[in-house]
Amino acid sequence: MQTLTRPGSTINRLEVGRRSPLMRAPATGSRPRLVRTCHVVDIENLVGQPESGERYSRSAFLTRARELSSAYRSKWVDGSDLVYVGCDASLMLEMLMDWGRYSVRFGRGADGADRALIKVVDIDAVARSCDVLQIASGDHAFADLASEARSRGLFVRVVSRSGALSGDLRRNSDGIYTFA
Repeated sequence: MQTLTRPGSTINRLEVGRRSPLMRAPATGSRPRLVRTCHVVDIENLVGQPESGERYSRSAFLTRARELSSAYRSKWVDGSDLVYVGCDASLMLEMLMDWGRYSVRFGRGADGADRALIKVVDIDAVARSCDVLQIASGDHAFADLASEARSRGLFVRVVSRSGALSGDLRRNSDGIYTFA
């Protein structure tokens, strides 16, 4: 994979794989169209934990989650995209306020939000209506979803914190963006 850097960006490093979907090839006589993306956003995985190794306070976590949510939406989400967001049920009110116009899923316990997200994504329907599956998480739980998406011809892009991307998810993706 080739690595490109975008200085000054919250999400600043891109590794480009074999193929990149900028536009879908037009049918004969029609105009090319921009790609449609299905976003699977694991907000807790994107936020991570402070470098000190301590846990975030609830208010610090929510502040960081809002910053990342805003940066993610402004950089990646287009009006025609499908967006699924997952988080722990204890964050329900705040995440509905931040992501309410999209499909927000809640889970409980270890990997609860991951399971809720994976359950809601109908990969066959996504493959029929989208060109890209973008997984905003570095969690290994999404590796099988990425593999299924690639087998159906979708371009799989991953957005993850630096150093938090599982090897299985990396191997099943076509492009990777990382941020600090």
